[in-house]
Amino acid sequence: MAEQTEMTVIEKTYLYLENYNEMQRYIAEAVSEVAQVENADLYNISAERAFLKSIRECKAETVILLEHINKALDALEKETAAAGEEYRFDALRMKYIEGKTYEDIRKKWNCGKNAPKQWCKTMIERLSVKIFGAKAIENRAV
Repeated sequence: MAEQTEMTVIEKTYLYLENYNEMQRYIAEAVSEVAQVENADLYNISAERAFLKSIRECKAETVILLEHINKALDALEKETAAAGEEYRFDALRMKYIEGKTYEDIRKKWNCGKNAPKQWCKTMIERLSVKIFGAKAIENRAV
């Protein structure tokens, strides 16, 4: 059997950002209460209460994670603004929050072909520390 390797914090940060908007949608639309079920009286909802509890727990975990990510993004945005690197954070926001392409970023910032990808990579490395703390530093290749 093939050995599974654990994802690095950088990979997890990429995954969180790639699914950022979907996590927001999940929080807004997850059916976790009987009142959200149309024609609930037609179903044996009492048998499904354990499942609804599970969905509520997943929703709560997602809310906490997304709030943590938002705080990390806010801190990174302030940090980049103070350093005069707004363009780097804007590239990250455009790519992962707004769903723009690297070409869109390149056009906006009138930069080289590889610059937007490199900016995003740098921002994700910095963001991973804000999300995972010391674990992000420990996981970096030396």
